[in-house]
Amino acid sequence: GSRPGRPRPSKRAFSHKMASALLVAMLACSVVAAPVSTQQRSAIPRKSLAGPAEEFAHMSLPDPIMGAINTDSAAYFITLTSANGLTSWSRVLDVDSKEGFSLNIFSPISEHLTYSLKDPQGNEVDLAKYGTETFWPIWDSTEQTAKGMSYNVDTTNDGEYVLTVSSAKPLSALNTIMASQTGQKVDIKHGYVVLYNAGTDRIFSHLAGYTQQQGDQVGLVSRMYDSAPHAMLGLGQAPLALPDVVKTAYLEAVFPDGHRLKKPMHDDGLHSDGAANDGVFGGSFAATEIGAYTVQATLQGNNANGPFIRTAQHLVQVIPRSVQLTTHAFGTIADNLLTVHLDVSGDANALPTFRGYFQLWGKTAAGADVAVGWFSSLEDVETVGGKNVLSLDVDTAWIARAGAVAPFQLRDVYLQDVSTWVPVSRAATIDLELSASVAAQLQTVVSAKLSAGYNGAITQAMREGVAPPMANGTNGGKLILLHGYCADKNPFQVYPEDWTDALFYYRGSKESMTHDEYAQRAVQFAADNGLSSFGLVGHSQGGIVTLHTLNYYHTGLDAATGNRKIQSLASPYLGNTAAGSTADLGAVFGLGCGSNYDMSRDGAVLWYAGIAKASIAQANYYTTQYDKGGLFGNGWCNMLVNAILNAPNDGTTEMVWATLPDGGNHRQHFVGQCHIDGMNWPASYFDHTRNQEMSKEAAR
Repeated sequence: GSRPGRPRPSKRAFSHKMASALLVAMLACSVVAAPVSTQQRSAIPRKSLAGPAEEFAHMSLPDPIMGAINTDSAAYFITLTSANGLTSWSRVLDVDSKEGFSLNIFSPISEHLTYSLKDPQGNEVDLAKYGTETFWPIWDSTEQTAKGMSYNVDTTNDGEYVLTVSSAKPLSALNTIMASQTGQKVDIKHGYVVLYNAGTDRIFSHLAGYTQQQGDQVGLVSRMYDSAPHAMLGLGQAPLALPDVVKTAYLEAVFPDGHRLKKPMHDDGLHSDGAANDGVFGGSFAATEIGAYTVQATLQGNNANGPFIRTAQHLVQVIPRSVQLTTHAFGTIADNLLTVHLDVSGDANALPTFRGYFQLWGKTAAGADVAVGWFSSLEDVETVGGKNVLSLDVDTAWIARAGAVAPFQLRDVYLQDVSTWVPVSRAATIDLELSASVAAQLQTVVSAKLSAGYNGAITQAMREGVAPPMANGTNGGKLILLHGYCADKNPFQVYPEDWTDALFYYRGSKESMTHDEYAQRAVQFAADNGLSSFGLVGHSQGGIVTLHTLNYYHTGLDAATGNRKIQSLASPYLGNTAAGSTADLGAVFGLGCGSNYDMSRDGAVLWYAGIAKASIAQANYYTTQYDKGGLFGNGWCNMLVNAILNAPNDGTTEMVWATLPDGGNHRQHFVGQCHIDGMNWPASYFDHTRNQEMSKEAAR
């Protein structure tokens, strides 16, 4: 039974010969290398995901607090100006720690700049005494790094310091150099400063809501808090705001075209900030452009130690307006599947693919509401009955399991853009329309299941849909190893002898890939190598992609035999606090692979909402961190990025955001290992013993 009007590969059963030929042809011809804005529709068969009502909370869209970032640092752009023949930039730096501070300065034109720092008493600080050359890692690249100076000042002298950056060259000459080296043309930023205070007062900041379509108001909500009572803030935990300490609050947005906008933030109860005068500040701006923004919240004031300043850098992706849910949904039935067609209006071509989701509710024989389950899949807009719809399948066994009868209702209905996971449209409820003939067919199918002795057990087919027959590969099963984001190599290939029956995926260029694009490329790689089955091991983003692939697509990964189908090392499943700062530095230096919203805190929690618990249960992951020592004795892998990240971390991945909160198999945590080579401790992928363990345990 095939779905009427189905333009992509059917999830139903059909001729093995035809299915095999079709799948090979589709994989051979599919194009998945496009950037986010032009991501292609997938030819890989997609799973029809489902689960019981007990999983509703996990599958709902997250509260923006779940994507919050917290830090005890402040970051500033260096923007040189010219006055009276002098080229300079000056900034007051509020140091509120009596344990010392770390001043970090980056600039691609540093050879033309001079740095001067004066203490609160007006005395010149001997920066040469404290300076160390270092770098900021651009994700998983060991070649692309933002080089800078780190001045780690061990002093009890807190208060207002003044940093001055100056140059003997005219501003016009410096701007010409910047434009040629970095491509900056609008509001040129000549450098970046990060100030780290070793105190307990931190900033906690999150988006006001996930309204991120062109023309929407994008809001930030920020507060200061005392981290001493909180060993580590977990997912969705919001600390109590410190009252009466913030005197100045504002946000500054850097738009996709490079221009900046500064707006005040308020504690008046009118800007998504809770009650008035509660220490929580809110502000917003109109997102008039499509693309990636960096948005910084700045809180400045006085605490017990004197003046302070903290900033939080958010990466925000704004998408074009596309489709919207209407109040209409209807069902069709074929074989054992009820297909729910969500009627949509708007521009069906603005975005290629959506993730659809809904809860299905029916009635008991006594007329009470009963939950059937949740249903989700990646879908393209199609035309059914003259209407533009997104069509999701419901295995009728779920209805039999719940003992549900019509009328049916959809609840918590939402659509996401698959290239960013930004919500596109939401509806609290939509009544499901069933024609008399469809309702009768559905009742017949459900009754037949119950009469045949269905006992309510949840099967894999109910959770994932029926997989189409896979083409037989010529090379049997292998292990595919995936690199991280913006990597300049496959790190596992450093020691190829650690891996048996393995293939190393790398396209030979540093690219920005969403999780979905990367998953499609990995599956294509398996097809290109004639694999009938395969296991996946990934470092950093590559590890996240192993889970994404298992969750959303019918592939040879499902056919793999062995202990562990998917494994990951040092993967930031729930995002990275420094994503916004790394994007800022990439813009200043003209480095990196562009922005990747999937790797940000907000993008990651939006992505995670679509990962079924049954998929998470199959994840096997390892985490790593620095050992003790270094500045303030707490250790670091990279002293610069450590000023932004939550402790502990491996120089990129923070332990708190590397841990799957809903299950999975956390195999081991390693101390004294870092994310990439060149950091303060050996790279995690240098561990021969763990590499060999992962190879031995991997399914193929």
